[in-house]
Amino acid sequence: MNVRRLILLPFALIAFSCPVYGETELDLGTLLKNGSARIEREDGTPLLRYRDEEQFVPASTLKVATSFCALEKLGGEYQFETLFFSDGKDTLFVRGSGDPSLVSETLESIAAQLATRLTSVNRIVIDTSLFSDDIEIDGSERSLNPYDAKNAAFVGNFSSANLTRTKSGAVVSAEKQTPITPLARQAGLKLSKGRTERVNLSSNWRVGVQYGGELLAEFMKRSGARGAMQVSRGPIPSSARVIYTHRSPENLDRIVQAMLKYSTNFTANQIFLTLGVAQFGAPATVAKGQRAMRDCLERLAGWSEFHVEEGSGLSRKNKVSTTQMNQLLHKFDRYSWLLPEQDGFIAKTGSLRGVNSLAGYFTPSEQLGRVRFSILINSEVPHLYKFRVANELRDYLKNRDR
Repeated sequence: MNVRRLILLPFALIAFSCPVYGETELDLGTLLKNGSARIEREDGTPLLRYRDEEQFVPASTLKVATSFCALEKLGGEYQFETLFFSDGKDTLFVRGSGDPSLVSETLESIAAQLATRLTSVNRIVIDTSLFSDDIEIDGSERSLNPYDAKNAAFVGNFSSANLTRTKSGAVVSAEKQTPITPLARQAGLKLSKGRTERVNLSSNWRVGVQYGGELLAEFMKRSGARGAMQVSRGPIPSSARVIYTHRSPENLDRIVQAMLKYSTNFTANQIFLTLGVAQFGAPATVAKGQRAMRDCLERLAGWSEFHVEEGSGLSRKNKVSTTQMNQLLHKFDRYSWLLPEQDGFIAKTGSLRGVNSLAGYFTPSEQLGRVRFSILINSEVPHLYKFRVANELRDYLKNRDR
């Protein structure tokens, strides 16, 4: 029997050596190119399955798991809270919360609030103790790509800056809403003259923290505050008092929605690390995030015999099966509105070199209704190959159901 060739009967799956629909044969072994697929009805009845118990690298489809666990543990209304303290003198203290949304517009709004409370600031001290130092995410590279930004409890603009290096060699901000800072200017010197690019400022996590502080200082100056505003890291003295509490402008469900749409690895791992803190306490570590995810997926999604190394899908150590992905999608259905839609598929994509994946929902026909599907391919194929496979499988089911 050749299990690469499948025939589909109503509401059941049977393997035969030479199946056809109409006059077209479906050869999943050739189509999937070292991969796995599973499509099932809402009640769990399989409509198509191939190597669906074997484990593969999922790439960014793993973000569905991270999103599910965060929404279940923290709730869709959860907001990150960053606290700001004063010592009654000229120092502003900041307690980072792991908020992934501290972009220029948000920092400008925070600075406007702080400038009404502190008119003179000589030092900005950032407490990053909620996360452990120098967190290493497996699969992240030391590159200028913002996707490789380092995670920390307080990071400005994803530890990245959109910069232009002019033909004369000067470095300026390529965004009118973002001021240039010393760190950004230094990073921009790596660009060739005449080039504009968003760059990851450093492979050192401290730089992202420092950059967030520098941006905050520039925005406070724009809001009328005075002082040197020298940025450093350190603890918050017990005598300091809270003068402002910033809550992320978007709730967790909206943060997750944007993360799934743009597949932001930094945000996914900020959430992954926050999950570890929520369940096991500070400081955040990769191990605590792994334990929190493992507990969630075993208890709430019914997973077993899998491995989650980190929360974004960057690591090739992540291993799941399409059966497990569909189990997750069954539980994720109430959150499916957060997934992006493309070509009739409500789904999350995943791409690494040698990995092509897609998981979510589609409706092949009125009779079949909405189905869950997962495709995990671990071989070199074109970036959009996953959609070619998904369309062929959808057409197969649609024609079979006529």
